[in-house]
Amino acid sequence: MHNRMILADCRDALPKIPSDSVDLVLTDPPYNTGLKASNSTRLTHFFDDALPADEYRALAREVCRELFRVLREDRAAYVFMNWKSLGVWLDALAGAGFRLKNAIVWDKVVQGLNYQNYAYTHEFLIFAVKGQFHPRNRGLEDDAWHDLWHIRRELRQTTAAVEHHETVKPEAVLRRPIEHASEPGDLVLDPFAGTGTTCVVAKKLGRHFLGIERESRYHAVAVAELTRTRPDAAPARCGRTWRETPCEAIRRPRPRTRRASRRAWKAHR
Repeated sequence: MHNRMILADCRDALPKIPSDSVDLVLTDPPYNTGLKASNSTRLTHFFDDALPADEYRALAREVCRELFRVLREDRAAYVFMNWKSLGVWLDALAGAGFRLKNAIVWDKVVQGLNYQNYAYTHEFLIFAVKGQFHPRNRGLEDDAWHDLWHIRRELRQTTAAVEHHETVKPEAVLRRPIEHASEPGDLVLDPFAGTGTTCVVAKKLGRHFLGIERESRYHAVAVAELTRTRPDAAPARCGRTWRETPCEAIRRPRPRTRRASRRAWKAHR
């Protein structure tokens, strides 16, 4: 099963994938935010994300068991999550047999909604492994080796008339785990594919992909985008200058002396 977008519930599709056949899992499951799709301008293109707590935990446990089964030995799984449901997926991954290694913090630089309770500016990316994991991208000079990533979120201006997904991750964020944990020719699986951005980035980087999405409207967008994508159209590592996005500033080597540090600070004012 290579280079396909499957229209199905991942709980039905994952059992059909052979064991030990996937090289990397990278996915962005529902956060169970309590929001539901509606005809309002704000939520027209949203999805129902309001499961009862016990059903949501059961979903996480069932999916994680299957992900552990299909993933090859000594490989990694990455799961995006918010702070409210982080514990649910940490427990599910550990219960399935994964070794929890870290929870990367993605600083989106530009805040989101919920101003009265401190505006949301970050999300988590759970890093878990099956067996012994070894990075595939040693030598990069950005902040990808840190567990705090400063990458500006995309401010989409898509109109309500155009079908789209409201929670798409930037390609610069998705590129990092794909480069860190896979090599060209490897198979990347996303069981909650949405409009297929993970699969698109995997294809641009020369990886095979397998996406699963249950919403037909999102699946159609993903198929169209994958058809347009060329394998050599590598996504940007970071789409902003260092003055706008701190990840570019972090690439500069730190001066070793106080005097050198003062000179560097003046040079970049």
